[in-house]
Amino acid sequence: MSLDLTGGLLARLLIVLTILTPAAAIWFARRMRQRRGIAPLAGQWLLTVLAQAVAVMMALVLINDQYGLYASWNDLLGIRPPASAAAIKVTPTSASAPLKSVPWVKGLPAGFVKNGLPHTYDTTVQVAGSPAPLPLSVVLPPEYFQPKYRKAKFPVIILLPGYPGSTWSWLHKMNLQQHAQEAVAAGGSPFIFAVSSVTIAGAPDLECMDLPGQPKLETFLIKSIPQIVKTHFRAATDRKAWAIGGFSEGAYCGAQLAMRHPDIFGAALSIAGYPRPESPYFSTIPRSYTDAGDLELLLKKAPDIALLATESVQDRQAGNIFKALAHPRPPTVVKTVLFQVGGHNYGAFSMELKADLLWMSQHMLRVH
Repeated sequence: MSLDLTGGLLARLLIVLTILTPAAAIWFARRMRQRRGIAPLAGQWLLTVLAQAVAVMMALVLINDQYGLYASWNDLLGIRPPASAAAIKVTPTSASAPLKSVPWVKGLPAGFVKNGLPHTYDTTVQVAGSPAPLPLSVVLPPEYFQPKYRKAKFPVIILLPGYPGSTWSWLHKMNLQQHAQEAVAAGGSPFIFAVSSVTIAGAPDLECMDLPGQPKLETFLIKSIPQIVKTHFRAATDRKAWAIGGFSEGAYCGAQLAMRHPDIFGAALSIAGYPRPESPYFSTIPRSYTDAGDLELLLKKAPDIALLATESVQDRQAGNIFKALAHPRPPTVVKTVLFQVGGHNYGAFSMELKADLLWMSQHMLRVH
């Protein structure tokens, strides 16, 4: 049994050690009370330091479990996936060039491997200007494999976590598949979900934009992911069948990318987002980049999208974006929902997910 960073076993072990190490330090101090010399003092000092170190490690692991900052030891240490890992290299195509379907091989979409979750497939995708690829997980609905839908095209939602963050947060902590199935049972549309990250190792926080001298994260999100999903899966191609969103920074990314690229996305989902770039890196580049990502300025252009923005009054980490979205003009559709309870955490985010997906179903092209 391995001590995976997010497996739960590590956190439980650290909780136990946090209790035992102070007790061991007290026991040792009592045993050594009558002894003199450096050894007893050194032993007591080491046990005290160890107890404090274990307590700090426990806190960090629990925080990581809560916010999904790092999905694995490799993720934490910045170790790239091995060369044998599944990977897809995207060849840019012109907007007018038809996309060719990529056949599945032995029951798997080419370039993907199976995830441990049902109907979920993993790969990595190279980002232009970055030495490290980004992960991409594609989650298919059960309907995708049912005879009734064997020729159907499914709408797609790209989902993003906060910063730093990983696909693990959506796939596990947010219980994405469970809430998606509950939404379908309540009359919602089955979706294909493309889950990725907004964190590039070695790069600053880019707020999902293509910035000077940095990896082309925006291009990856708005071009590479749609091209991969459309060629490897039965995904709808109409922009009204495509949405992008997430929570925290992923929420801001979804809102600003959809508003800046309404030719690609017809809808966006913002869970506990904020109205403009907050990354310190933006203070080092021209102001025009901050303005380009300002939701209030983007809204004035009246993009043809439907945007759902949610927030909690108790969420002090989320910058209230409702003021920035206060005066939409047609054809923009904006719905804001303010919850009275819930902080900046997975429990609050996932609690609303079923309702969010039902709303998205009403404002996107459904499976056809």
